[in-house]
Amino acid sequence: MKYITHTPRKSDFVIWAVCSAVILIPSLSGFVLVGEDLLLILPLGILSFFMFNLLIRRSLTFKNYFISPINVLTSKMRSEVSMSIPKDLMFDKMIEVINDSKFKLTVSDKSNYEILATTGISWFSWGENIYISIEGEGEETTMKICSVTFFQVYSWGRNERNYNDLLKGIEESLTV
Repeated sequence: MKYITHTPRKSDFVIWAVCSAVILIPSLSGFVLVGEDLLLILPLGILSFFMFNLLIRRSLTFKNYFISPINVLTSKMRSEVSMSIPKDLMFDKMIEVINDSKFKLTVSDKSNYEILATTGISWFSWGENIYISIEGEGEETTMKICSVTFFQVYSWGRNERNYNDLLKGIEESLTV
């Protein structure tokens, strides 16, 4: 499966620097303060990793990090949908569907036809990222949708529900 890469901006590099500090400072201070006591270093490391994920969550630059099969701390669901609508119209329609739904539009990149939407915290989840890539030629458009939990191994059905809610929103918006 081919993914479109996002060109990093200056703000993305600032995020990297802040994230590095968020991870390193608590981990190093825990090691210095406690010495080799793993009972305190481990929770500080987990907290640092959680903060790192929280800071980079809303950027398309880190899409490949979240959807990677190597990232075992996230649950993922991928799917493709084909429709006979031009990709420009489909991109605009997806923005409209997301704005009219429970999802929050975080980033939309029309030059690469990529969208990032997020959900909030619930009893079952810390939230999810929904990555949408739109590809097409002429009247045929393929949407690649990937719903990823934020920092949890099991989704409790949230990823599937997000996908179904998006499809339902698309169908409703296309119905006259």
